[in-house]
Amino acid sequence: MNRNLPTPTEGTRTRAMRAHSLIGNLWWLLPPAAALFYPQAVRALYESGKLLDRASGPVEAVAWFATAVAVLLIYGVPAASIGVAYLLGRHERTSSSELLARRLAHLAVASPSLFVLIGVVFYLLHSPNGDSVFWSILWLTALAVAAWTMRRKAIDTPTRSIPAPIMLRVAHGSSALLIVLIFLAWHLLNHASAAFSPEFNQAMMSTLRKWYRSDLVQPVLVTLMLFQVVSGVILVSRATATRSDLYRTLQTSTGAFLAAFIVSHLNAVFILGRAVTKVDTTFLWASGAPVVFCPTRGTCGSFRIILSVFGSSSPTWESGSGACCSLTGFRRSQPTVSRGV
Repeated sequence: MNRNLPTPTEGTRTRAMRAHSLIGNLWWLLPPAAALFYPQAVRALYESGKLLDRASGPVEAVAWFATAVAVLLIYGVPAASIGVAYLLGRHERTSSSELLARRLAHLAVASPSLFVLIGVVFYLLHSPNGDSVFWSILWLTALAVAAWTMRRKAIDTPTRSIPAPIMLRVAHGSSALLIVLIFLAWHLLNHASAAFSPEFNQAMMSTLRKWYRSDLVQPVLVTLMLFQVVSGVILVSRATATRSDLYRTLQTSTGAFLAAFIVSHLNAVFILGRAVTKVDTTFLWASGAPVVFCPTRGTCGSFRIILSVFGSSSPTWESGSGACCSLTGFRRSQPTVSRGV
């Protein structure tokens, strides 16, 4: 008789431990499950915004409530994912199953930017419904992987944590500082100038573009952005394998979000805006003109939907991004006078 074979009692005990681990760690599934339904939350905001536009009397209060709930659901996806990532990172030693679940939580934090990126990619591939299918497959797979890791937790082993090279951290921080000084501070200031008037915003943008779209600065800026993505992914990967407090979790979560955001933004501006649709990527373009996407798949995600809920400040494009858009396709809206806020 082979003494290495488990006895029936040992096998029963192992199965019981796995079942207990699976039930006790169901909260691991929250980030991928929330991300799976993120498009529906964005859709709910769009529909509640349309209701708010038409509502009056008691119905208006219901519409405002529905809008508030939709906004909470949208921002609840990254918020819940950050919470799960924090709870998983409090242990001194991290098992391989906890590490995978923690990284899936970081991926779910980036859901808004990933949603935009995937939507634009499938639009460029002339597959308007492909993004919905891909999104569902992506997060259902993530849920299955998370459930599988939960079953292994009882027999899992701790992972080795390898600190990120100091030179990489220094280079990452230095490139970030250069991006802020060269571009980002001025870019955000330019966005804020739209609060005064679209004309002032456009004039300021035209002036700033002579600097950061020059033949010298733009290639350097794009290179720095791509380096931020690559180095950031490496740093997040290393950091999630070690113990983390709340501050550190917020740092790695924002890093994961920004990695997806930068790729999404570069794709939307350089490929979609300049190369394919050949439009000027101004503030109007960011708010839904002249290319209008399906309200649940736009190039600016929930930001674009919020603009569509409350209206565009431009008299040219009706109600921001989604008012004239069908669910199954993309079409240009007719020039009309906006209800605007």
